[in-house]
Amino acid sequence: MARYRLHHSLGRRAVIRQIHRWAKRHFSDLKRCSHQKLSDALLVALLLSRLVFKHPFPSIWWSILREDRVDLPSSTQAYTRGQRLLERLEAVATPSKSCTEVIVDSMPLPVCRPKRGKRCSFPGARWGYGTQGDVYGYKLHAWVTASGAIVQDLVRPANLHDTTVSDELNRRWPDFGGPRIIGDKGYCCLGYVFPPKSNTRYDTGWRPGRHPRLRKRIETVFSGLVEAQIRSVQTKTLRSLRLRVVLAVLAHHLAQP
Repeated sequence: MARYRLHHSLGRRAVIRQIHRWAKRHFSDLKRCSHQKLSDALLVALLLSRLVFKHPFPSIWWSILREDRVDLPSSTQAYTRGQRLLERLEAVATPSKSCTEVIVDSMPLPVCRPKRGKRCSFPGARWGYGTQGDVYGYKLHAWVTASGAIVQDLVRPANLHDTTVSDELNRRWPDFGGPRIIGDKGYCCLGYVFPPKSNTRYDTGWRPGRHPRLRKRIETVFSGLVEAQIRSVQTKTLRSLRLRVVLAVLAHHLAQP
């Protein structure tokens, strides 16, 4: 994926132009009918611009955009169209490419505050445990390269164990050239590189002088996604949550130097 030096200092219009230039290579820039107000490419560019400027509220950001473009559809219509492009966005965000090694980890995606978990009716959400305590919702499981690129990600219920979802990630393992997978102690099984436990009887491949620095890379990437409001609880369906995740992943790639 091509990368751009996107920053809010460039100005809103300049950032949107750069993202639109990239989006035209993956999405149609033609209107399908006479009453359609936006092409798919321009819609994706406008949705991604919010993540570049780290604005926390999608509806307010869309109102700001409508000050410059009075012919834009409503925010509800825009994000509904964005959900229709979800599968294509996910394919663009995680293309197959050769990697020598990847770091695997997960981060919680709560859909409500823990005290409201019993009353929450979010479809598919489950109770799980994260490093900061109990979480009700989902988890983002991802592969990250040493350079900080997210090459694969999945959103799954929070009650699923990391190794269970990692087996699902491994289905695309040949598409990435069979990379070495580096995890933490939660991925203590054959085929992974992880810190050995006290009762481990074989060499796990973990090297204290190198692998802890690689593990820090995925934590830095996750921190950037959190800063992009990926954990905002303003979502009501799984598709809208997946759209929030894939837009944050795409914005992360485009903003990398």
